[in-house]
Amino acid sequence: MKWFPYITLLLATCPSGSGAEEIAPVSEQIGEPGHRDGIGAASLFNDPMGMTRDAAGNVYVCDGRNHVIRKISPAGVVTTLAGAPGQPGAADGKGGAARFHFPTDIALSPTGGILYVTDSGNHCIRAITSKGKVTTLAGNLGEADDVLRNYGTTAYTPVPLQIDGKRKKARFNSPGGIACAPSGHLYVSDTGNQVIRRIDPKGNVVTLAGSPGAWGSADGSGSAARFHSPQGLCLGADGNIYIADTHNHTIRRMTPAGEVTTFSGNASESGCMSGPRLEARYSAPTDIVPHPAGGFIICDSFCNSLFRLDATDLVSQFAGHSEIDSPPGAGDLSGPQSAVSDAQGNVFVADTFSQEVRLILVKFDTSISTNGSTSELTLTWDSIPGCDYQLQTRGPQGWESTGDDPIRATAARTSVTFPVPDDQAPGPYRILLLGL
Repeated sequence: MKWFPYITLLLATCPSGSGAEEIAPVSEQIGEPGHRDGIGAASLFNDPMGMTRDAAGNVYVCDGRNHVIRKISPAGVVTTLAGAPGQPGAADGKGGAARFHFPTDIALSPTGGILYVTDSGNHCIRAITSKGKVTTLAGNLGEADDVLRNYGTTAYTPVPLQIDGKRKKARFNSPGGIACAPSGHLYVSDTGNQVIRRIDPKGNVVTLAGSPGAWGSADGSGSAARFHSPQGLCLGADGNIYIADTHNHTIRRMTPAGEVTTFSGNASESGCMSGPRLEARYSAPTDIVPHPAGGFIICDSFCNSLFRLDATDLVSQFAGHSEIDSPPGAGDLSGPQSAVSDAQGNVFVADTFSQEVRLILVKFDTSISTNGSTSELTLTWDSIPGCDYQLQTRGPQGWESTGDDPIRATAARTSVTFPVPDDQAPGPYRILLLGL
């Protein structure tokens, strides 16, 4: 995948401006897998999966088939934080000395200093410091006895009666989702075991809901509840845990005590349909993340869509659609696996089968005005703090930068004042978001 070096946000002519919602592709060649660090279009991904975002605006990505963890700065600079590209394995260590095996999801600690990763192929939970040092928090790294399944056939190893324990003594089966509570407790979708687990700050692992190796759709408390391949999960503002129960086509809600109910969708009917939360239909929801305005964003990989479940319990199509154009259009998504929202409601998406990370801009109000009798204009736009923008004007050779340095946004609204050249009529102008 190539990282798109800039996004056209605004085309404004003096004296008025305009803005629009838009989904920004971050790849010039959709579907091109690979691994390359770099800025914008110079970078490549291979099945980007789970994501998280820190307070400084850095986005961290589980680059699944590259078996590495990537970091994307607000300026769009992509680097490899840990792991060796294309080398699956099971090793702790720093940076490129560490090994992962298809990492699927990632969460940030409450202090922002530690990243937690579901290392699905190694059936364990890993921890990464800001310097890229990787350790194993829970599970027995890379050993075959971590694959513990019972699907009613002797072809698989039966699940033991006890999969809980402390650190290395715990067992997971292809963990697929992870979230961190303000208390420091981790919640994990143990996808292959069909259960939801909790890890305390000392590494003690307990099963909160579901029965290991037994799938189903029943609501209930603790071991009476059933899941079918649960994946992404998050903490809601109410303190409950919300789970994308993928093969049940539903969103489940679990209290910290392990009481499970169906929150949205219907396990007996798949689809791609908006409506009140229990009347909405999903096909294969893979992730759910909080939205700053309340409610959630839901990734549905099979529907190639994101849904918005808002604070009024209404589900609507947020981005993408179930039928992808050929060739794919700018607004198409292909197997979106994970998402994360910033404080303004802009949404970053791991568009997995397109081999892209994409940005959905949900608000872009703009204005352009003259400054009294002077030959100056002021352009103001909704911006993403920490990102760089470049002012351009259309000249004889097409769009050209004005020659000024990029503008670093420090707030949700940014302005720039510039003189109108004497040798041309004012405008049109545009502002480009560089990198992200």
